[in-house]
Amino acid sequence: MNKIITLLILSLFFLNALKANEQEEVSNVIQKIAKELESKHFKANKIKVAIFQFRTSDNKLTKFNDFIQDELYQAYKNSSRFEIIDQNAINDMIQSFGWTNDKARSFEHNENFSKYIFEQLGIVPNAFIYGQIADNDETITLTAYLVPNGMKSTNIMAVQKFNSNAATDKLLGKPIREKKIEPQIIIVEKEVIVEKPVIVEKEVIVEKEVIVEKEVIVEKEVIVEKPVIVEKPAAPAIPMPTLKAKLGDYDFEVTSVSFQGNKIVVTLVAKNDVEDGYIYAADARFFDSDGNEFNSPQHHNTFRDRKMMKGIPLKGTINFENGKTATVSMMQALELNIHKGYSEMIGSIRFDNVPVSK
Repeated sequence: MNKIITLLILSLFFLNALKANEQEEVSNVIQKIAKELESKHFKANKIKVAIFQFRTSDNKLTKFNDFIQDELYQAYKNSSRFEIIDQNAINDMIQSFGWTNDKARSFEHNENFSKYIFEQLGIVPNAFIYGQIADNDETITLTAYLVPNGMKSTNIMAVQKFNSNAATDKLLGKPIREKKIEPQIIIVEKEVIVEKPVIVEKEVIVEKEVIVEKEVIVEKEVIVEKPVIVEKPAAPAIPMPTLKAKLGDYDFEVTSVSFQGNKIVVTLVAKNDVEDGYIYAADARFFDSDGNEFNSPQHHNTFRDRKMMKGIPLKGTINFENGKTATVSMMQALELNIHKGYSEMIGSIRFDNVPVSK
């Protein structure tokens, strides 16, 4: 009975230690994000910062948000550059004002919220932090933005991708996965004494007739037929078609579509010959020959907050990181959505029968 109780106590101790380690891994990721945002802040003086919300990709608010807010507060508690405004007060005002992540890029909405914070606390935040939690099932992508007050957009951001675990499942409100514990193999070495027999060889002399064979060399013409190697011609590569489109004053051209590592990379060149241009963001999707749909959200490409010079080409990439992309050799249809503002599009481009090189 005592042995059973001891085993139960040891099991509980092991499980609690395992959970603590998984939660510490998530804390370390958030600490890295906090340091990166602080290092990218361009002003040397100490500023007042309001931490807003971290919602999921589908705009859900989970316990993960509370965990991130608390970890960021702890990270900046002794900072010489960031002073965090009271988090409980900020959360109350977020709820009463109605601020959410989908309104984070609205300059007017953020200005009104800053005024509301001043009316309630008598403090104007110099900057605010918010972010997004992307649940990729086996991994989590955590993106944090630092937006200085009074600016319409920002390129100050930090991204960390890490393995999901039971701790992240709990924070996201998902069913908690069971931790697989591999059985331990214990090798016990035991000395074995093996008696080896001793063989004593006695010399025996046997007289035997010796026959000496004389080698006779006979020359014979040998005809060696040289094998004929027929090289099989390599299958011709599918040529890359010309993929160009025009949206208003913007010219777009897809220069390459290739499988690299574990993702498909689409290289796109944009140009505006009329005036200086601006691309706020881009997203894309395509359908393969079997009708499967693949998506690339805005944070999977390099077309974010890109300023263009008149007549100068601007190159960027759009990535499709779904694990099933390795089987794709042809896109039935490729659709690109180009945005010039938070809720304003330049337009959409579609290309059919696009080959994927490998």
